[in-house]
Amino acid sequence: MKINEKILSFSDIYNDLDEISKKLYLESPEIWIDFSDKVGEQKLDEMVLFYAAKFNYLSILKYVIDNNVIDLNIPSKNKSYLSIKEHLLAVSKDYKSYDVYNYLDGDYKLSEDNTETEINKSSEVNEEKNHNDYFPVFLCPHCNTNILKSGYKVYEEISFSFSQDKSKSQELNRKRDNKVFCNNCNSNIDNVTTELLENMCSINNCKKCGKDLTKIGITEKIKMKFKEEDSKFIGDEKTYNCPSCDEELNESQKKYFNL
Repeated sequence: MKINEKILSFSDIYNDLDEISKKLYLESPEIWIDFSDKVGEQKLDEMVLFYAAKFNYLSILKYVIDNNVIDLNIPSKNKSYLSIKEHLLAVSKDYKSYDVYNYLDGDYKLSEDNTETEINKSSEVNEEKNHNDYFPVFLCPHCNTNILKSGYKVYEEISFSFSQDKSKSQELNRKRDNKVFCNNCNSNIDNVTTELLENMCSINNCKKCGKDLTKIGITEKIKMKFKEEDSKFIGDEKTYNCPSCDEELNESQKKYFNL
């Protein structure tokens, strides 16, 4: 079914939402719970659309727009963007989600006679295999902002004591706190360090655990699909993963490493 042939119903997009849910279960159980709750309530808000854009599920965007579920021109909860649409365009561009990007950038218009041509047209997004194209992503678990774009904060602990000789307080020492805070919502982000975030800024490093892929290597995986006609499994999809944490390489990394 070509997604522009009819007004989609929730049942039409349920399988796509379920696929995103499975990806999030492996990526972030905490976010997976929130996402699953929203899908169960059929509450397709900006958070759900963020992941639809990230994983390039155009059907979900079309359903929301055609059924007036949410106005993409209202202000985004992510203060870095003026509107939800602007936020989704940035996400789809960062993750090379060409279907979603071209749909949003074309004001939701797809050609009835030439859908495939329009969907596959990627000239609006720079596909050049260039190191400078890479933009790292680390999402705040509280507001879904990419803190490597909007920024993050750390604090210094400064100790003072009274100096009798100088008759005033003087600084004794400084110590930088390990905690990282989101610049957008000011929430503390657990289980992350500034060192990990700095490592993730290199295209050579895993986007999840921050380890250097050029040193630890890359794991090639092949998903096997059962073919009923022959009653056997055949190779269906190949992925490239970090051998340390099993995180899949993103499109920029695969292009950079010529995979």
